[in-house]
Amino acid sequence: MPFLKYLNTHARVRYVSPLQLVTTPSEFPASGRVTVEELSDNVLLKIFRYYLDVSPRHWPKLVHICHRWRRIVFASQQTLHLRMFCAHGRPVLKILRCYPTLPIAVQYGGCLELDPPAPEDEGNIVAALKQSNRVSSINLTVTSSLLEKLSSIKRPFSELEDLVLLSQDGFRLTLSSAFRWGPHLRCLHSTRIVIPALPQLLYSSRDLVDLQLHEGLYPRELSPEALANALSRMAQLRSLSLHFLSTTDYLAPPPQFRERFFLPALTRLNFRGISEYLKDLVARIDAPRLGDIEVTFFNEITIDAISILSKFIDRIEMHKSHRWAHIVSSERAISISLIQPGAPSCLKLQLLCGPLRDQLFSMPRICICFSALLSNVEDLRVSVTRPSGREESPNGGRWLRTINSFKGVKRFHLDSDHSTNIVRDLQLSDRRHESILPALHKLCIPQSGQHHAPLAKAVVSFMISRRLSGHHIAVEYEPLCHINELRGTEPLSQQVTIDMLSDDILLDIFRHCLDPTPQIWPMLSCVCQTWRRIVFASPLGLNLRLYCTYGTPVLKSLDCWPALPIIVQYGGVPNFDPPAPEDDDNIIAALKRSGRISSISLTATRSLLESLSTISEPFSELEDLVLLSRDNVQLTLSSTFRWGPRLRTLHSTRIAFPSLPQLLSHSHDLVDIQLHEVPSAGYFSPEVFVNALSGMTHLRTLSLHFLSLPPRRNFLSLPPSSGERVILPALTLLKYRGTSKYLDSLVARIDAPVLEDIDITLFSQPTMDASQLGRFVERIGIQVPLSQAEVQMSGHAISISFTSSGSSTPLRLQISCKQLDWQLSSMTQVCDQFSPFLSGVKNLRINSTQLSSGQNDVNGEQWLELIRAFGGATDLRVASELTTAILCALGLVEGGHATVLPSLRHLHIENPTAMNEPSCDGLLAFITSRFRSGHPVQVNVPFNQCHICHASFREKKEHNLHLIDQHGDRLLCSYCDNFECALGQSDLFRRHLRSEHFRVAGKDPHVWYYSLTPDQLGGLIARHGFVRAPDAVAPPTTVTAPHSQ
Repeated sequence: MPFLKYLNTHARVRYVSPLQLVTTPSEFPASGRVTVEELSDNVLLKIFRYYLDVSPRHWPKLVHICHRWRRIVFASQQTLHLRMFCAHGRPVLKILRCYPTLPIAVQYGGCLELDPPAPEDEGNIVAALKQSNRVSSINLTVTSSLLEKLSSIKRPFSELEDLVLLSQDGFRLTLSSAFRWGPHLRCLHSTRIVIPALPQLLYSSRDLVDLQLHEGLYPRELSPEALANALSRMAQLRSLSLHFLSTTDYLAPPPQFRERFFLPALTRLNFRGISEYLKDLVARIDAPRLGDIEVTFFNEITIDAISILSKFIDRIEMHKSHRWAHIVSSERAISISLIQPGAPSCLKLQLLCGPLRDQLFSMPRICICFSALLSNVEDLRVSVTRPSGREESPNGGRWLRTINSFKGVKRFHLDSDHSTNIVRDLQLSDRRHESILPALHKLCIPQSGQHHAPLAKAVVSFMISRRLSGHHIAVEYEPLCHINELRGTEPLSQQVTIDMLSDDILLDIFRHCLDPTPQIWPMLSCVCQTWRRIVFASPLGLNLRLYCTYGTPVLKSLDCWPALPIIVQYGGVPNFDPPAPEDDDNIIAALKRSGRISSISLTATRSLLESLSTISEPFSELEDLVLLSRDNVQLTLSSTFRWGPRLRTLHSTRIAFPSLPQLLSHSHDLVDIQLHEVPSAGYFSPEVFVNALSGMTHLRTLSLHFLSLPPRRNFLSLPPSSGERVILPALTLLKYRGTSKYLDSLVARIDAPVLEDIDITLFSQPTMDASQLGRFVERIGIQVPLSQAEVQMSGHAISISFTSSGSSTPLRLQISCKQLDWQLSSMTQVCDQFSPFLSGVKNLRINSTQLSSGQNDVNGEQWLELIRAFGGATDLRVASELTTAILCALGLVEGGHATVLPSLRHLHIENPTAMNEPSCDGLLAFITSRFRSGHPVQVNVPFNQCHICHASFREKKEHNLHLIDQHGDRLLCSYCDNFECALGQSDLFRRHLRSEHFRVAGKDPHVWYYSLTPDQLGGLIARHGFVRAPDAVAPPTTVTAPHSQ
């Protein structure tokens, strides 16, 4: 247990998130040391929660450390979710005597991957289950002998929350009629288990979240009416999975009207059985949030049943816009899957049927009933996984009757040996079929194979018929790997081994595997000689690199592996730990192979930089260089540190390069330059820096941040002529932080025709120079007119963000200054030099956040000087606590409509609660002056407005109810800013973790579980996300005052 080892020794502790702790061993240098004894009970409790979320069974080890830990653990049983785990190899009888009050979790199998209980375990299982009022969870693989012993338990499991039962060896077993549970059950999974009185038990289980009944019942044993009545009370049910045993003696009840009920939380439905049963069930259900639907029918289906299912799906909003469809025919079934890209909805309908003739007889009946849904499909794929010679082809037109329902298909993919028959069916043989796939413009077929000649002939004939009908199409070949080619002519059921895969296929698999985790290639090379040969034969194709990072034996790796490029990763970003002193030797040993280094990401220290000065050879193959100095320490690299012409990324923070311009002048392949918090020792003039940038035709990002004012300021010279400016043809992002004079001199010397994003932060100075910046912005000609501007003031800066309607912020100007009067004065100077550009702004918003006390005491004339720069504005929005000051300033204007916002038509006050009597007087004076001069202004004062969807409400109570009902708590990701969903959509959160944060998901098994208990879900959210409650106080919308008022 490394966790306990670290906590029992001295450790340096740093918080990563509210429930996450990272410990660093005591031998690392630290400014102060914290022992476990010094931690408060609350901190220890958080540590225990984090530890037990990952391994809940190990809580007894915590209570045996000391009396204090024992007291904290037992005082927080519910918080820590303590359970007594009765499982393989545990002394159950002894545990029951030692901890007589804790809930019990019985875990002996329950799924196919876990071993069933041994005969000697049955006594322990019965002993634990006899404490029925304490059992909270049962995961059990059931045997006949165990069922006989369970019949002796007569009392109900009143506190049971999770019940998972599996019959061993495929036998159908029946529980004792005395087996009952209470109202707290949330998860019920049973496979090949018959539960007597199941409808009555379900009827009392209102809190069920996950219900799976698999292969245990015949349809006649649980009628749709009884099941529907039980489901009608389950408002929290999210997953419903029903797999019935095959039968032919199901007698559908006579049709009768029943009122539908809602399952508001249901998101997944999985059904396998008779179509008539499903018809009677879904006719009673409305599930507005149902996204994942998978239905498997036995051989016979009826039009009536499919029609009722179609109406049920039509009532679900998210299933009205499917764009992709995939039809798959195999030796035992045919299915159609509908998917909406980017949405959590999937619909799959499958029919268990062997012969292809029967499949193509039944599938058109399904497609006809779903024709309205299928008409939206734009991308259709047909796959046939059965050997083409196994049976005769169906009669002509069978495929046509299946495909004809997809009226809106634009792209049609074929990837099977039956492609020839399908294309032949699509040919326009007579006038009746002129409407077949009228929107089709691309046909994708497999690459050349043994059946290519007949297919090519069929495709040519199809193209001619389409052209004659006036519907031209293009044909595209797709790469296809046939399973038949891998296994010869053996049946599909035969297992395909890795030895049968070719080297090219294995190479593609390796490439796919190494894309997300490139550092694991040594594991592939150690599997066998064949894999080792393939890996080392393709070092460029697999982009093989030697990774020198924390915990790797660098010296051993450098000696035993081939001479591959080296990546050195020891920090480089603030979130990573810096290298420890004992890592310096490994770093230097790797960097001494300077001719092989391709990437360096390093958190630098003084001792490490001193050791680097001994390396005199240039890093000729270096492509990425990321250097960071932590804790505001400014460091200077040795003059011997050099790189070659292959560098593409250069990031440095608080690092000075003595000869940076000379190094940059030879780095013409640079794509990304970020020089942040440049120390005074690393200062370079704008003229020299621009000369170094000349020739960088691939540069996309340029970010330059200075720490303080440059050592000398009088470096401005006459701006060059247009022919002398340096052109950066690929630059799309420019960020700058420093003095206005330096920036003015810099942008006067460059042209960036495709620049899209400019973020400028200027130091506050008495004189702000921005004339060349204004000309630069006009010169680059931002593609979208920036018609909106927001002036934002805070306790440390003032900024203006320019946007166009519905886009991001292509231009942002900020001045670092604390005093509001200095903020207004400095920004006014800048705006005066931007006057031609500002004339295009139509919507102006003025806002403030976190102003210090007394900061709004500003002369009204200063406000007017700033506002006057936006002469073309037609809409003015005023928000925050500065509303009074701005309205009073507007009230001072006497006939000044010609000079202050002459085009203004609308004035929006977004925070009317900040208005007082002087501001109302100023507003009235401004309105009156404008009205008398013939330039009336419409004033808009808001109601309560939702800050998420902008809906308006007259009553604050209605607004608060709207926030809770429509938006509720929001679940956010701790690792990025790109994800947000409702708290109830935890499946989307887990899918986001699996796709975007694969390394984190690989360490947490709960991310991969399909269903979680509430406690498991809470632990998952605490580890990887956080919950943001809805804001009950939000800005409001609009009431309009007529001009005359």
